Amino acid sequence: MTNSQKEFLSHFGWNDFFESQVLTMSSENLRIARVVNEEKNLYRVQVDKEKTIWASVAGKMQFTASSREDYPAVGDWVLVAMPPGSERAVVHLLFKRKTILQRKKVGEVSETQILAANVDTIFITTSVNMDLNFGRLERYLIFAWESGATPVILLTKTDLCEDIQSIVESVKEKFPGVAIHTVRSDAFTESDYFADYLGSGKTAVLVGSSGVGKSTIGNYLIGNNVIATQEIRADDEKGKHTTTSRAMYESFYGGHIIDTPGMRELQFSDHEQGFDHLFGDVEELISQCHFNNCKHQEEKDCAILAALESGVLDPIRWRSFNKLQKEVRHEQRKQHKWIMAEDRKAWKKKSMECRQKYKGWQ
Repeated sequence: MTNSQKEFLSHFGWNDFFESQVLTMSSENLRIARVVNEEKNLYRVQVDKEKTIWASVAGKMQFTASSREDYPAVGDWVLVAMPPGSERAVVHLLFKRKTILQRKKVGEVSETQILAANVDTIFITTSVNMDLNFGRLERYLIFAWESGATPVILLTKTDLCEDIQSIVESVKEKFPGVAIHTVRSDAFTESDYFADYLGSGKTAVLVGSSGVGKSTIGNYLIGNNVIATQEIRADDEKGKHTTTSRAMYESFYGGHIIDTPGMRELQFSDHEQGFDHLFGDVEELISQCHFNNCKHQEEKDCAILAALESGVLDPIRWRSFNKLQKEVRHEQRKQHKWIMAEDRKAWKKKSMECRQKYKGWQ
């Protein structure tokens, strides 16, 4: 590997986690690349610091795939072949992901949608108007913690708010331990904290509802107005979708930023770890109940009831816990059924392959 290739890989976030996977795989005539854009069944991959090329997935890779997670997504590292004279590369292998931000696909029973892969930071953006909703922030944080990346809350359009400090304090009180920053649309240069998250080799993703300022922030960070923007409607303070696909751009800090379409609906698939991380304090209280099967209604020595009475546990947080827990558990049960179905699908593919080989022996 040349020094130029090493510099490219390091700059785009390649590290020992991915390097260790190369030792166990054959990479002859293949090049390491990172997916920077996804359009239907085509992927734009970065093959060196100055060059990108469109790529499609190899037939063998498609045949062995059993779910969406077996296909590339923006942020993924892949091995590609670049046939001489061809204007398109071929993806032959997908590296194991370090982090993965995904949600249940809207309108589907079990399919998941990968929003970004191998990101270090998830910027959860919300404007300080009617869009500021603690329940929605809880949902975003569950997705973020589940991904393995670090969530950061960005309160946008703070120039439209008279008492932003009280809002910041209320968000900090609600989500202790989560970094919270403010963004003024008329003073981006004051947001110097971005340098801490977007140095060379680091990747972040912007998520949030439509119209809260994701694309405006993205344009500032990359130093170019390449992402379409749309203001929130004045009548209902709701945004319109402007970003229609996921793409990764280089920021002027040296790291990379991924812009995603606005999301008004966040459906869980199997986000148990993220749920447990967000509600760890509530889970700890439940473990202190006298009875293992405590319903937290009128049982003796119930730690939840005691915490609610003393004010240690906020009733609103307790209601959120119960509501979101039901959603996560419900999706887990459906996910397990889906996994069984996908296993049967995978075995069917293997059986077909064996039959084809058997025909060749006759």
